[in-house]
Amino acid sequence: MAKVGIIGAGLAGLTLASRLAGTADVTLFEKARGVSGRMATRRAEPFSFDHGAQYFTARSQPFQDFIAPYVERGLLADWEPHFLMMEAGKAPLTADKHGPHYVGVPHMNAFLKAVAEPFSILLECQIARIEPGEDGVVLLDRDGTQHGPFDWVISTAPAAQSHQLMPHAFSGHDALDTARVMGCFTLMLGYHRTLSPEFDGLFVEGSPVGWIANNASKPGRDGPASIVVHSTNEWAEAHMEDNPDEVARTLLEEASNLTGLDLTSPDHQDLHRWRYAFVTRTAGHPYLIDPGHRLAACGDWCIDGRVESAFLSADKLAHALSEQL
Repeated sequence: MAKVGIIGAGLAGLTLASRLAGTADVTLFEKARGVSGRMATRRAEPFSFDHGAQYFTARSQPFQDFIAPYVERGLLADWEPHFLMMEAGKAPLTADKHGPHYVGVPHMNAFLKAVAEPFSILLECQIARIEPGEDGVVLLDRDGTQHGPFDWVISTAPAAQSHQLMPHAFSGHDALDTARVMGCFTLMLGYHRTLSPEFDGLFVEGSPVGWIANNASKPGRDGPASIVVHSTNEWAEAHMEDNPDEVARTLLEEASNLTGLDLTSPDHQDLHRWRYAFVTRTAGHPYLIDPGHRLAACGDWCIDGRVESAFLSADKLAHALSEQL
């Protein structure tokens, strides 16, 4: 049975592991403390924040089939949110967004934790280098530990990180260099006092803030008020290296002005910086594969940046790999 190393345990990596199960001996490497990538939840009891992807849709039949067992188990549910949209300085309007809008229950990452259960995953293991060799492809982590050799290695890291990891001989470098991804800041605000937003999710234009969510309105979230504020990607790119306190202050003031709620003096506040959050230009291919060097890469940046795109990219790559293993 072929040995396959997969870098990243988000949706793309776990989809690959699921599709290759039974035909390959798969090991996943994840630099974070847990799986899920941007389908992430941060808890600060009693508060809970989905600080990455806010929800996802399932438009394709393969993705609908993939998530169906987890919907049946209650690990995914339709949020059915009341969406508003507004331009800064103007009154909000109802936003018509077609659903279902799936979220993990009771946390965004619950779904992928369940997907990950059968697999061998090395957490807090950041791969620093990929080295092809005579006996297979070797992975070196940032501590210098060697893993492998593997018959195939696949990177599901963001395009820029995959570009750095892949050896010079990888045929997909030009496509990796083509992809462009912008960052985002997430401000998490928790309140013991009652807040009554007029929305579950608010889309904003003309402001450093691009999105505000009433996280407690999602299925399975029964804690106190937990507000998630996302910056726009353009604003984040211009302020990526700014003092985090200044970033948080700006987003907090903007969120208060936009919602008309007194969001000052939260009982809990945290800021997260996502360097790779929104795909502005894709790699131009649904996946990248180099059979000669037994290397491949995939991710949402191959298609259009949606959560479903990570699945579709990995699913298509898995079919291509099945002919190689």
